[in-house]
Amino acid sequence: MGILQSTPVSDVSGLEAERSLLRKKRAARLRQAWMALLFLAPAALFLLVFVYLPSFVALAIAFFHYHLGGASSPYIGMTNFSDALQFNIFQKSLLNTGYYALLMVPSILIVSVCLALLLNRVGTYYNFLRTLVLLPYATPAVGTAIGWLWIFNPTYGLANGFLHWLGLPVSGWLQSPRMAMPSIAIYSLWHGVGFDVIIVLAAIAGLPKQMLEAAAVDGASAWKRFWKVTLPLISPTMFFILIITTIGTLQSFSQIYALSGGTGGPEYSTMTTLLLIYDTAFKYSHLSYGSAMAILMVIVIIVLTLTQRYASKRFVFYQ
Repeated sequence: MGILQSTPVSDVSGLEAERSLLRKKRAARLRQAWMALLFLAPAALFLLVFVYLPSFVALAIAFFHYHLGGASSPYIGMTNFSDALQFNIFQKSLLNTGYYALLMVPSILIVSVCLALLLNRVGTYYNFLRTLVLLPYATPAVGTAIGWLWIFNPTYGLANGFLHWLGLPVSGWLQSPRMAMPSIAIYSLWHGVGFDVIIVLAAIAGLPKQMLEAAAVDGASAWKRFWKVTLPLISPTMFFILIITTIGTLQSFSQIYALSGGTGGPEYSTMTTLLLIYDTAFKYSHLSYGSAMAILMVIVIIVLTLTQRYASKRFVFYQ
């Protein structure tokens, strides 16, 4: 005859307490999830309404002949894309955008590193000079670009006045087809380099001092310490700047619109792809054609980003 065994009361109460604690933890996690969703909802709604929904609409209408105010919108397949690729002004805008990126990306990388290294050696006035470098980035692009229109004025502008003072030949700047895009690049470099300088300064501040001191003790010159130690250690930061500068440069609009007067002149020398998309979609109301150009531009940006990501395996060193 077996002996009946019963669970002790203490064990039962312990199991109930453990289950109650689990229920409280689940309820707490659920409340945290709802709170997170509540705080994320405004940003998610903003992205949905102003980013994802317009992107989906642009992708959809790119396959139709949709003209703002037009009566019919027939499906035309890839016609808008093929027409855009054969459009000589679109081809020129791609070349102009690539030329602008070639002017900007190396300049941003070199100038930001040089300024960061100089600021890193400053002692007493470090905070003041850092603020001074960052100040142009904090100013509105359109407002400061209008001010630079006076600087680039070929008749009484400050730029030609400085060249004349140095005894150098003056330039037409924004009114010259050859110098218009370099002039915009000069302004863009002045306006945007401060952000990159701050990022490089943060990367330099996080460098292991032991490695730099060991290189100095071994007799390495300042140039060798920079080339062999500092630059490889900050290469992930430089790669980040390379990516965001490339994407930002290809999407530049405000300064180009303001400095060119919205015309892309002279002689289409400053007509970038984004400016052409704006003119096509909103000035001439051909939304489907402009959407096709925008999608082609997105493809170009994705290809460039993936290419840079693949090439980064050779020159980016992660600790």
